[in-house]
Amino acid sequence: FDGFVILSLSLSQSHWSRVTPHAISPPFSCTIFLLDCDLFEQSLGPRVRVWPQKLHQQLESQIPFASNRYLVQMNDEVLKEFQKARSLVVSLAKEVDVKNQRLWEMERKCDETSATLGRMIAEKDRMHQAYVEEMRKMQFIGLQNEKLNYQLECQMKKMHFIGQQNEKLKNELESQRKEVEQRAKELEKREAQNNLERKDLLVEKEKLKAQNPVGSDYSLIFQIDALRENLAEKVDELNDMETLSQTLILRERMSNHELQEARKELINVLPDVLDGATVGVKRMGEVDQKPFQDACLHKYSNEDWEVRSVELCSFWQQNVGDPSWHPFKKTIEDGKLQEIIDKDDSKLKELRSVWGGAVYKAVVDALLELNDYNPSGRYVVSELWNFKEGRRASLKEVIECIIQQLKTAKPLKRRR
Repeated sequence: FDGFVILSLSLSQSHWSRVTPHAISPPFSCTIFLLDCDLFEQSLGPRVRVWPQKLHQQLESQIPFASNRYLVQMNDEVLKEFQKARSLVVSLAKEVDVKNQRLWEMERKCDETSATLGRMIAEKDRMHQAYVEEMRKMQFIGLQNEKLNYQLECQMKKMHFIGQQNEKLKNELESQRKEVEQRAKELEKREAQNNLERKDLLVEKEKLKAQNPVGSDYSLIFQIDALRENLAEKVDELNDMETLSQTLILRERMSNHELQEARKELINVLPDVLDGATVGVKRMGEVDQKPFQDACLHKYSNEDWEVRSVELCSFWQQNVGDPSWHPFKKTIEDGKLQEIIDKDDSKLKELRSVWGGAVYKAVVDALLELNDYNPSGRYVVSELWNFKEGRRASLKEVIECIIQQLKTAKPLKRRR
Protein backbone atom coordinates (compact mmCIF):
# COMPACT_ATOMS: atom_id res chain seq x y z
CA PHE A 1 0.00 0.00 0.00
CA ASP A 2 1.63 3.16 -1.25
CA GLY A 3 4.62 0.91 -1.92
CA PHE A 4 6.13 0.96 1.66
CA VAL A 5 5.79 -0.73 5.07
CA ILE A 6 7.75 1.09 7.86
CA LEU A 7 8.37 -0.35 11.37
CA SER A 8 9.47 2.13 14.07
CA LEU A 9 11.15 0.57 17.18
CA SER A 10 11.27 2.38 20.56
CA LEU A 11 14.61 1.52 22.16
CA SER A 12 13.87 3.83 25.07
CA GLN A 13 11.26 6.36 26.07
CA SER A 14 13.27 9.19 24.53
CA HIS A 15 14.94 7.57 21.47
CA TRP A 16 13.62 5.92 18.33
CA SER A 17 15.55 4.07 15.69
CA ARG A 18 14.11 3.26 12.35
CA VAL A 19 14.35 0.07 10.40
CA THR A 20 15.36 0.80 6.79
CA PRO A 21 12.20 0.57 4.66
CA HIS A 22 12.16 -1.94 1.82
CA ALA A 23 10.19 -1.20 -1.29
CA ILE A 24 7.43 -3.59 -2.16
CA SER A 25 6.19 -3.19 -5.71
CA PRO A 26 3.06 -4.84 -6.94
CA PRO A 27 2.32 -7.41 -7.84
CA PHE A 28 3.27 -8.63 -4.42
CA SER A 29 5.74 -11.47 -4.53
CA CYS A 30 6.19 -11.87 -0.80
CA THR A 31 4.22 -13.80 1.73
CA ILE A 32 1.36 -11.92 3.38
CA PHE A 33 1.07 -12.40 7.17
CA LEU A 34 -2.03 -11.46 9.16
CA LEU A 35 -0.94 -10.77 12.75
CA ASP A 36 -3.37 -10.31 15.57
CA CYS A 37 -2.90 -6.84 17.16
CA ASP A 38 -3.00 -8.12 20.75
CA LEU A 39 -0.60 -10.96 19.93
CA PHE A 40 1.73 -8.57 18.15
CA GLU A 41 1.80 -6.14 21.09
CA GLN A 42 2.26 -8.96 23.63
CA SER A 43 5.22 -10.39 21.74
CA LEU A 44 6.99 -7.12 20.97
CA GLY A 45 5.75 -5.03 23.87
CA PRO A 46 4.49 -1.44 23.91
CA ARG A 47 7.78 -0.19 22.50
CA VAL A 48 7.03 -1.53 18.96
CA ARG A 49 4.60 0.52 16.91
CA VAL A 50 3.46 0.47 13.27
CA TRP A 51 3.89 3.70 11.39
CA PRO A 52 2.17 5.45 9.68
CA GLN A 53 -1.48 5.35 10.77
CA LYS A 54 -2.58 5.94 7.20
CA LEU A 55 -1.49 2.42 6.27
CA HIS A 56 -3.81 0.94 8.87
CA GLN A 57 -6.74 2.98 7.59
CA GLN A 58 -6.12 1.82 4.01
CA LEU A 59 -6.00 -1.78 5.16
CA GLU A 60 -9.33 -1.41 6.94
CA SER A 61 -10.96 0.10 3.83
CA GLN A 62 -9.70 -2.57 1.42
CA ILE A 63 -9.66 -5.70 3.61
CA PRO A 64 -12.76 -6.00 5.86
CA PHE A 65 -11.37 -8.64 8.18
CA ALA A 66 -8.28 -6.54 8.97
CA SER A 67 -10.03 -4.01 11.24
CA ASN A 68 -8.45 -5.28 14.45
CA ARG A 69 -5.31 -6.70 12.91
CA TYR A 70 -2.04 -5.49 11.52
CA LEU A 71 -1.24 -6.54 8.00
CA VAL A 72 2.46 -6.68 7.47
CA GLN A 73 3.94 -7.49 4.10
CA MET A 74 7.53 -8.45 4.29
CA ASN A 75 10.06 -10.22 2.19
CA ASP A 76 12.57 -12.61 3.74
CA GLU A 77 15.22 -10.00 4.45
CA VAL A 78 12.77 -7.68 6.19
CA LEU A 79 11.53 -10.57 8.30
CA LYS A 80 15.05 -11.40 9.41
CA GLU A 81 15.76 -7.77 10.22
CA PHE A 82 12.51 -7.61 12.12
CA GLN A 83 13.36 -10.69 14.18
CA LYS A 84 16.80 -9.28 14.95
CA ALA A 85 15.27 -5.96 15.95
CA ARG A 86 12.73 -7.79 18.10
CA SER A 87 15.47 -9.73 19.93
CA LEU A 88 17.50 -6.57 20.35
CA VAL A 89 14.53 -4.70 21.76
CA VAL A 90 13.76 -7.47 24.25
CA SER A 91 17.39 -7.67 25.41
CA LEU A 92 17.66 -3.90 25.63
CA ALA A 93 14.41 -3.74 27.57
CA LYS A 94 15.72 -6.29 30.05
CA GLU A 95 19.01 -4.44 30.31
CA VAL A 96 17.13 -1.18 30.92
CA ASP A 97 15.10 -2.87 33.64
CA VAL A 98 18.28 -4.22 35.26
CA LYS A 99 19.89 -0.79 35.07
CA ASN A 100 16.74 0.82 36.48
CA GLN A 101 16.85 -1.69 39.35
CA ARG A 102 20.53 -0.91 39.93
CA LEU A 103 19.75 2.80 39.73
CA TRP A 104 17.01 2.34 42.33
CA GLU A 105 19.40 0.40 44.58
CA MET A 106 22.05 3.10 44.14
CA GLU A 107 19.50 5.82 44.96
CA ARG A 108 18.40 3.86 48.03
CA LYS A 109 22.03 3.41 49.14
CA CYS A 110 22.67 7.08 48.43
CA ASP A 111 19.69 8.02 50.61
CA GLU A 112 20.93 5.70 53.37
CA THR A 113 24.44 7.14 53.05
CA SER A 114 23.03 10.67 53.19
CA ALA A 115 21.02 9.81 56.31
CA THR A 116 24.07 8.17 57.91
CA LEU A 117 26.19 11.18 56.98
CA GLY A 118 23.60 13.48 58.52
CA ARG A 119 23.62 11.46 61.73
CA MET A 120 27.42 11.46 61.76
CA ILE A 121 27.49 15.23 61.24
CA ALA A 122 24.99 15.68 64.08
CA GLU A 123 27.04 13.34 66.29
CA LYS A 124 30.19 15.23 65.32
CA ASP A 125 28.54 18.55 66.27
CA ARG A 126 27.39 17.05 69.56
CA MET A 127 30.86 15.67 70.30
CA HIS A 128 32.44 18.99 69.35
CA GLN A 129 30.07 20.79 71.70
CA ALA A 130 30.84 18.27 74.45
CA TYR A 131 34.55 18.72 73.75
CA VAL A 132 34.21 22.50 74.03
CA GLU A 133 32.31 22.14 77.32
CA GLU A 134 34.89 19.68 78.64
CA MET A 135 37.72 22.02 77.67
CA ARG A 136 35.98 24.84 79.52
CA LYS A 137 35.66 22.63 82.58
CA MET A 138 39.31 21.59 82.31
CA GLN A 139 40.38 25.23 82.02
CA PHE A 140 38.29 26.09 85.09
CA ILE A 141 39.74 23.13 87.00
CA GLY A 142 43.22 24.15 85.88
CA LEU A 143 42.70 27.67 87.19
CA GLN A 144 41.41 26.28 90.47
CA ASN A 145 44.42 23.94 90.71
CA GLU A 146 46.82 26.82 90.06
CA LYS A 147 45.08 28.83 92.75
CA LEU A 148 45.24 25.94 95.22
CA ASN A 149 48.89 25.29 94.35
CA TYR A 150 49.69 28.94 94.94
CA GLN A 151 47.89 28.88 98.29
CA LEU A 152 49.65 25.63 99.18
CA GLU A 153 53.02 27.09 98.27
CA CYS A 154 52.34 30.21 100.36
CA GLN A 155 51.22 28.05 103.27
CA MET A 156 54.29 25.85 102.97
CA LYS A 157 56.57 28.90 102.83
CA LYS A 158 54.87 30.16 105.97
CA MET A 159 55.33 26.79 107.63
CA HIS A 160 58.96 26.75 106.52
CA PHE A 161 59.49 30.17 108.08
CA ILE A 162 57.79 29.05 111.28
CA GLY A 163 59.96 25.95 111.29
CA GLN A 164 63.11 28.04 110.92
CA GLN A 165 62.00 30.27 113.79
CA ASN A 166 61.20 27.25 115.92
CA GLU A 167 64.56 25.71 115.12
CA LYS A 168 66.26 28.96 116.05
CA LEU A 169 64.33 29.14 119.33
CA LYS A 170 65.13 25.52 120.00
CA ASN A 171 68.84 26.15 119.49
CA GLU A 172 68.71 29.20 121.76
CA LEU A 173 66.83 27.21 124.36
CA GLU A 174 69.37 24.42 124.17
CA SER A 175 72.28 26.85 124.59
CA GLN A 176 70.50 28.53 127.53
CA ARG A 177 69.86 25.15 129.11
CA LYS A 178 73.52 24.26 128.80
CA GLU A 179 74.47 27.62 130.29
CA VAL A 180 72.08 27.10 133.20
CA GLU A 181 73.48 23.64 133.80
CA GLN A 182 77.02 25.02 133.73
CA ARG A 183 76.11 27.83 136.13
CA ALA A 184 74.35 25.37 138.39
CA LYS A 185 77.46 23.21 138.49
CA GLU A 186 79.59 26.26 139.26
CA LEU A 187 77.13 27.24 141.98
CA GLU A 188 77.33 23.78 143.52
CA LYS A 189 81.10 23.95 143.40
CA ARG A 190 81.09 27.36 145.09
CA GLU A 191 78.63 26.20 147.72
CA ALA A 192 80.85 23.22 148.43
CA GLN A 193 83.87 25.52 148.53
CA ASN A 194 82.06 27.91 150.89
CA ASN A 195 81.15 25.05 153.16
CA LEU A 196 84.73 23.88 153.11
CA GLU A 197 86.01 27.40 153.85
CA ARG A 198 83.46 27.76 156.64
CA LYS A 199 84.70 24.55 158.18
CA ASP A 200 88.30 25.71 157.79
CA LEU A 201 87.33 29.01 159.42
CA LEU A 202 85.85 27.22 162.39
CA VAL A 203 88.94 25.05 162.67
CA GLU A 204 91.21 28.11 162.55
CA LYS A 205 89.04 29.83 165.10
CA GLU A 206 89.34 26.90 167.48
CA LYS A 207 93.09 26.83 166.95
CA LEU A 208 93.35 30.54 167.69
CA LYS A 209 91.34 30.14 170.81
CA ALA A 210 93.61 27.32 171.93
CA GLN A 211 96.75 29.32 171.15
CA ASN A 212 95.55 32.64 172.58
CA PRO A 213 93.10 31.90 175.30
CA VAL A 214 93.05 35.48 176.59
CA GLY A 215 95.05 37.93 174.39
CA SER A 216 95.51 38.84 170.78
CA ASP A 217 91.80 39.33 170.08
CA TYR A 218 92.62 41.99 167.51
CA SER A 219 94.19 39.56 165.06
CA LEU A 220 91.23 37.26 165.46
CA ILE A 221 88.81 40.11 164.80
CA PHE A 222 90.66 41.05 161.61
CA GLN A 223 90.55 37.49 160.40
CA ILE A 224 86.85 37.27 161.17
CA ASP A 225 86.16 40.50 159.28
CA ALA A 226 88.12 39.23 156.29
CA LEU A 227 86.20 36.02 156.34
CA ARG A 228 82.91 37.91 156.62
CA GLU A 229 83.80 40.04 153.60
CA ASN A 230 84.74 36.94 151.67
CA LEU A 231 81.50 35.30 152.71
CA ALA A 232 79.49 38.38 151.65
CA GLU A 233 81.14 38.26 148.22
CA LYS A 234 80.28 34.61 147.92
CA VAL A 235 76.67 35.33 148.92
CA ASP A 236 76.46 38.10 146.30
CA GLU A 237 77.80 35.76 143.67
CA LEU A 238 75.30 33.14 144.77
CA ASN A 239 72.46 35.66 144.50
CA ASP A 240 73.65 36.65 141.03
CA MET A 241 73.68 33.02 140.04
CA GLU A 242 70.15 32.54 141.36
CA THR A 243 68.97 35.64 139.48
CA LEU A 244 70.55 34.35 136.28
CA SER A 245 69.00 30.97 136.87
CA GLN A 246 65.53 32.52 137.28
CA THR A 247 66.04 34.56 134.11
CA LEU A 248 67.03 31.49 132.15
CA ILE A 249 64.08 29.56 133.55
CA LEU A 250 61.76 32.39 132.45
CA ARG A 251 63.30 32.38 128.99
CA GLU A 252 62.88 28.64 128.82
CA ARG A 253 59.21 28.96 129.71
CA MET A 254 58.74 31.62 127.02
CA SER A 255 60.52 29.45 124.47
CA ASN A 256 58.39 26.47 125.45
CA HIS A 257 55.27 28.61 125.08
CA GLU A 258 56.37 29.69 121.60
CA LEU A 259 57.11 26.09 120.70
CA GLN A 260 53.66 25.03 121.88
CA GLU A 261 52.07 27.81 119.82
CA ALA A 262 54.07 26.64 116.81
CA ARG A 263 52.87 23.05 117.38
CA LYS A 264 49.27 24.27 117.58
CA GLU A 265 49.68 26.17 114.31
CA LEU A 266 51.20 23.11 112.67
CA ILE A 267 48.32 20.97 113.94
CA ASN A 268 45.84 23.38 112.33
CA VAL A 269 47.48 23.55 108.89
CA LEU A 270 49.29 20.22 108.60
CA PRO A 271 46.27 18.19 107.31
CA ASP A 272 46.12 20.51 104.28
CA VAL A 273 49.87 20.28 103.60
CA LEU A 274 50.93 16.65 104.18
CA ASP A 275 49.20 13.40 103.28
CA GLY A 276 49.76 11.96 106.78
CA ALA A 277 51.52 8.80 105.60
CA THR A 278 54.65 9.36 107.72
CA VAL A 279 53.98 12.45 109.84
CA GLY A 280 50.56 13.92 110.49
CA VAL A 281 47.97 14.84 113.11
CA LYS A 282 46.50 12.22 115.42
CA ARG A 283 43.51 12.74 117.69
CA MET A 284 44.71 11.47 121.05
CA GLY A 285 42.02 9.74 123.07
CA GLU A 286 39.78 8.99 120.08
CA VAL A 287 38.48 5.43 119.96
CA ASP A 288 39.35 3.57 116.74
CA GLN A 289 36.16 2.61 114.86
CA LYS A 290 37.66 -0.24 112.81
CA PRO A 291 37.55 -2.93 115.57
CA PHE A 292 33.92 -2.01 116.34
CA GLN A 293 32.98 -2.32 112.65
CA ASP A 294 34.66 -5.72 112.37
CA ALA A 295 32.99 -6.99 115.53
CA CYS A 296 29.51 -5.78 114.50
CA LEU A 297 29.94 -7.15 110.97
CA HIS A 298 30.77 -10.54 112.43
CA LYS A 299 27.96 -10.47 114.99
CA TYR A 300 25.19 -8.82 112.94
CA SER A 301 24.86 -10.12 109.38
CA ASN A 302 22.02 -7.82 108.38
CA GLU A 303 22.26 -4.23 107.16
CA ASP A 304 22.10 -2.76 110.71
CA TRP A 305 25.71 -3.59 111.57
CA GLU A 306 26.99 -0.16 110.44
CA VAL A 307 24.49 1.71 112.63
CA ARG A 308 25.21 -0.58 115.57
CA SER A 309 28.98 -0.13 115.20
CA VAL A 310 28.60 3.66 115.20
CA GLU A 311 26.34 3.58 118.25
CA LEU A 312 28.68 1.22 120.14
CA CYS A 313 31.79 3.26 119.31
CA SER A 314 30.05 6.50 120.33
CA PHE A 315 28.95 4.92 123.62
CA TRP A 316 32.49 3.89 124.55
CA GLN A 317 33.88 7.24 123.42
CA GLN A 318 31.58 8.86 125.99
CA ASN A 319 32.79 6.41 128.63
CA VAL A 320 36.42 7.20 127.83
CA GLY A 321 35.75 10.92 128.21
CA ASP A 322 33.83 10.50 131.48
CA PRO A 323 35.99 11.99 134.32
CA SER A 324 34.11 9.93 136.92
CA TRP A 325 35.34 6.67 135.37
CA HIS A 326 38.99 6.10 136.25
CA PRO A 327 39.99 2.51 135.41
CA PHE A 328 43.62 2.97 136.48
CA LYS A 329 45.75 1.74 139.32
CA LYS A 330 49.11 2.99 140.60
CA THR A 331 52.21 0.87 140.59
CA ILE A 332 55.97 1.34 140.92
CA GLU A 333 58.06 0.45 137.88
CA ASP A 334 61.79 1.12 137.69
CA GLY A 335 61.57 3.07 140.92
CA LYS A 336 58.90 5.43 139.54
CA LEU A 337 55.23 5.70 140.43
CA GLN A 338 53.11 5.07 137.34
CA GLU A 339 49.44 4.59 136.46
CA ILE A 340 48.44 1.52 134.45
CA ILE A 341 45.10 0.08 133.29
CA ASP A 342 43.16 -1.79 135.94
CA LYS A 343 42.30 -5.04 134.17
CA ASP A 344 39.89 -5.95 136.96
CA ASP A 345 37.62 -3.00 136.17
CA SER A 346 34.06 -4.27 135.71
CA LYS A 347 33.31 -2.29 132.53
CA LEU A 348 36.51 -3.36 130.83
CA LYS A 349 36.03 -7.00 131.80
CA GLU A 350 32.49 -6.96 130.40
CA LEU A 351 33.70 -5.23 127.22
CA ARG A 352 36.37 -7.86 126.63
CA SER A 353 34.08 -10.80 127.29
CA VAL A 354 31.28 -9.53 125.01
CA TRP A 355 33.13 -7.86 122.12
CA GLY A 356 36.60 -9.40 122.12
CA GLY A 357 40.20 -8.32 122.49
CA ALA A 358 40.38 -5.94 119.49
CA VAL A 359 37.58 -3.71 120.79
CA TYR A 360 39.04 -3.91 124.31
CA LYS A 361 42.46 -2.81 123.02
CA ALA A 362 40.94 0.16 121.11
CA VAL A 363 39.25 1.45 124.30
CA VAL A 364 42.37 0.85 126.45
CA ASP A 365 44.59 2.70 123.95
CA ALA A 366 42.22 5.68 124.00
CA LEU A 367 42.25 5.69 127.83
CA LEU A 368 46.05 5.61 127.98
CA GLU A 369 46.35 8.41 125.42
CA LEU A 370 43.96 10.64 127.35
CA ASN A 371 45.72 9.86 130.62
CA ASP A 372 49.03 10.94 129.07
CA TYR A 373 47.95 13.98 127.05
CA ASN A 374 44.85 15.32 128.79
CA PRO A 375 44.26 13.66 132.18
CA SER A 376 42.39 16.60 133.69
CA GLY A 377 40.02 17.45 130.83
CA ARG A 378 39.44 13.90 129.51
CA TYR A 379 38.55 15.12 126.01
CA VAL A 380 40.18 14.36 122.67
CA VAL A 381 43.20 16.52 121.76
CA SER A 382 45.20 16.69 118.53
CA GLU A 383 48.92 15.98 118.48
CA LEU A 384 51.69 15.85 115.89
CA TRP A 385 52.38 12.16 115.36
CA ASN A 386 54.97 10.01 113.64
CA PHE A 387 52.78 7.21 112.24
CA LYS A 388 55.75 5.28 110.91
CA GLU A 389 57.34 4.88 114.36
CA GLY A 390 54.16 5.21 116.45
CA ARG A 391 55.26 8.10 118.65
CA ARG A 392 54.94 11.85 119.11
CA ALA A 393 56.60 13.75 116.26
CA SER A 394 59.12 16.48 116.93
CA LEU A 395 59.03 19.87 115.26
CA LYS A 396 62.20 19.00 113.40
CA GLU A 397 60.58 15.95 111.81
CA VAL A 398 57.50 17.92 110.78
CA ILE A 399 59.60 20.70 109.26
CA GLU A 400 61.74 18.18 107.35
CA CYS A 401 58.59 16.57 105.90
CA ILE A 402 57.22 19.98 104.86
CA ILE A 403 60.51 20.92 103.18
CA GLN A 404 60.57 17.56 101.37
CA GLN A 405 56.96 18.10 100.25
CA LEU A 406 57.86 21.56 98.99
CA LYS A 407 60.83 20.21 97.02
CA THR A 408 58.64 17.52 95.50
CA ALA A 409 55.89 19.99 94.52
CA LYS A 410 58.22 22.36 92.63
CA PRO A 411 59.30 19.89 89.88
CA LEU A 412 55.67 18.87 89.37
CA LYS A 413 54.72 22.49 88.88
CA ARG A 414 57.51 22.93 86.29
CA ARG A 415 56.30 19.90 84.33
CA ARG A 416 52.78 21.28 84.14
